[in-house]
Amino acid sequence: MEVKDWITILSVLAVIAGWFISGELNRRNEIAKKRFDFRMNSLQSFLEIWFFIQKNSSPFLDHQFLPLIEETRKKFLLYGKADEINLFEKFVKSIENKDLKEANIALSELVKLVRNRIREELKLEKIK
Repeated sequence: MEVKDWITILSVLAVIAGWFISGELNRRNEIAKKRFDFRMNSLQSFLEIWFFIQKNSSPFLDHQFLPLIEETRKKFLLYGKADEINLFEKFVKSIENKDLKEANIALSELVKLVRNRIREELKLEKIK
C-alpha cells in the first residue's frame, strides 16, 4: 500500500468517527432538552398551586385544588430532586393533617426553592 492509500483510509475513518461522535452529541443534546422541558414543566406546575392559593381565601376547600395537588405531586415525584420532593410531601402532609401553620411554612420554603431552581435551570442568578 502506498501513502495515498493510507491517507484515504485514515480520512474515511476520521469521517466515520466524526459521524458517530456527532450523532452521540446530538443525542445527548436532545435528551438534555427533553429533561429541561420536563423539569421546567414540573417546577412551573407548583406555581399554579401557589397562584391558586393566593387567589382563593380558602383554597383547601375548593374542589379544583385537589387535582392541582395531584398533578403537581406526580410531576415532582417523576422529575423533582430529592429536596423538592421531600418539601412538597411535607406541604401535602400538612394539608392532609389540616395543619395550616406547617402548610404555610412548607409553602414559603417551596416558593423560594422552586423560584431559585427555575432560575438555576435557566442559568439566571439566584434571588435571595
